[in-house]
Amino acid sequence: MSAVAVVSLVLFVSGLVLGVSAMLHGTERPVAPTVAPHERRSEYDPASEPSPVANRASLAALAFGFGLTGYLVDRSLGWPWWGALLAALAAGSAAFSLQSLLIARWAIPSARADEPDPRYLLQGTLARVTRDADGNGTGELIYELDGHQCVLPVRSLEGSALPLGTDVVIDRVEDGVAFAELWATVEQRL
Repeated sequence: MSAVAVVSLVLFVSGLVLGVSAMLHGTERPVAPTVAPHERRSEYDPASEPSPVANRASLAALAFGFGLTGYLVDRSLGWPWWGALLAALAAGSAAFSLQSLLIARWAIPSARADEPDPRYLLQGTLARVTRDADGNGTGELIYELDGHQCVLPVRSLEGSALPLGTDVVIDRVEDGVAFAELWATVEQRL
């Protein structure tokens, strides 16, 4: 196996791994939240917007395109090493350009336009009751999100009591008050 085939195979596998990583973890830049999660009005944060060029998905496309083309040209066509290298560079550059264009023209604009209902940004978040809430009264809960602990007033979703220390699941937040359901109730439905 030639050196071009070996390098191409390594880049092909690296591109696949990097592509799966981009699918699982996204391409956004990590940023510290500027407001408490229950005060956010959407999931879109301009500070976390990825660069259309310098991101995992574009690098994965480059490695994948280069690796696949370089390996196939070297093994199938028998071109000289420099011809296989040039073909691999051209294909990798084309894949990189197309992926960057896809992010710039589709992914980023659709993220900017997304307007989720702010009441449901915390839906499904596990929390713990830190102050009792009787059937129609308001207690307090604590939850952790993005490494920060947050406290919110809480009311029961179904009008039952929420005793101190009980695990609950947040359904929605309206006017700064979380409406939650007992974890045991949610767990039974699962």
